[in-house]
Amino acid sequence: MTHLTLTQHLSNYWSPARFEMLPKETVHLAKRFLIDTFAAGIAGHNTEAVEICLAAFSDQVSAGPKNASIWGRPEKVSANLAALINGISTHSLELDDFGGCGHSGAVVIPALSALSEKVPYSGKMAITALVAGYDVAARVLEGAGGYRSINDLGWHSTGICGSFGAAAAGAKILNLNPEDFANALGISGSFTGGIWAFLADGSMTKRIHAGKASENGLCAALFAEKGMSGPSQVLEAQWGGFFSTYAKECATPDLTLKNLGSEFRISRSGMKPYACCRGLHACIDSLLIVMNDKRLSSKDIAAIHIHGNIQYKLQFDRLNITGLLDAQFSIQYALAVAAVSGNGSLSQFIKQRNHEPEIKRLMYSTLVFSNQTLKAGEYPAIEIELVNGSKIKHHTQYAKGAPENPLSDEELITKAISLIDPVLGSSQCSQLLATIWNLEEVKNFNQIIDLLKPSS
Repeated sequence: MTHLTLTQHLSNYWSPARFEMLPKETVHLAKRFLIDTFAAGIAGHNTEAVEICLAAFSDQVSAGPKNASIWGRPEKVSANLAALINGISTHSLELDDFGGCGHSGAVVIPALSALSEKVPYSGKMAITALVAGYDVAARVLEGAGGYRSINDLGWHSTGICGSFGAAAAGAKILNLNPEDFANALGISGSFTGGIWAFLADGSMTKRIHAGKASENGLCAALFAEKGMSGPSQVLEAQWGGFFSTYAKECATPDLTLKNLGSEFRISRSGMKPYACCRGLHACIDSLLIVMNDKRLSSKDIAAIHIHGNIQYKLQFDRLNITGLLDAQFSIQYALAVAAVSGNGSLSQFIKQRNHEPEIKRLMYSTLVFSNQTLKAGEYPAIEIELVNGSKIKHHTQYAKGAPENPLSDEELITKAISLIDPVLGSSQCSQLLATIWNLEEVKNFNQIIDLLKPSS
């Protein structure tokens, strides 16, 4: 019997997979993540990163193919450019989902969206492709050792694993047979990348990672459709394979296929209630819980101590705020604005407040310690010292939005409306949300795409 590679196993399952094979709860999750991702992408439609991308490819925007839509904008561009731009916009405000490959929605959904006008497909197919993309992207990261291990090596998992998910979604939309589906995954492995160097100076490259992964995965699927072959051992090859190259010391290849077909990895992704890196959310939750329980104001707080590990301090101990990304990766800033405003909404980050006296006081009164050993998926406890001398310690195991503590449908809708309404208007927003909730009844996914563009 011929030994199947990891990509062949994945392809043999997902290539023939049908909507009817998906559990109801998985279908509902797919709709939720579609809403969440579209909301984040529409909100980011005119961010600086998107405008730079449009300017960089202005010749293609003005004279190139116009067969794919940019969410929240009137322009149409080529499919690959649409995947790039929509991935960038979705990831540009730190509002997109987490878990999976890191930020699965920002790579998977732009890829399948970009194909809607090239290969018309149904709402059922959109759901199936979305679930396939989330599943494959997450399984690749799990096979590489998981987010914490990859992150510690300096890789941004969205960039290095996301292209596999985008390729899977594209291959599903293109109805590729198992061999060509595997080729798409193999090809996508040659176009993986993304490192955390942007944190050193707050540069914009993080925004590009999701868009490039989406574009690369889409192109891999299109290559495979036309007969390009890809390495069948792209994941496990001993030399030059994805695991041996990116995760040589920490890879756990057996996890790639664990419970394939019975557990869908979309269930391991979560949604953000706050517009900053997910690593900050547990501490924000802890702070707000204590303040609400004790009826505290920010002026009652003398100091905050964060009991993290070496990696947490390296990633989030950040007092010098020079722009949006710095604010979104600073535990001092996030806790300060949460303490003053009572929330971690986009408005608290998009216009930085670090020069305000109370924000500045709280930031410089927040100390980050590397005195703990944190397990994968575990976040620090915080200790709040009050001006009266008392101390309160609190640890949040599952921050709001985690799969174990999810946003309710109502909370998701509130978030989506707040991001979509200002761009598309309340009537179109309501129509979009209602159509997604009934997505299995939609015969042509372009009905959804048309609602992502301004009506005028």
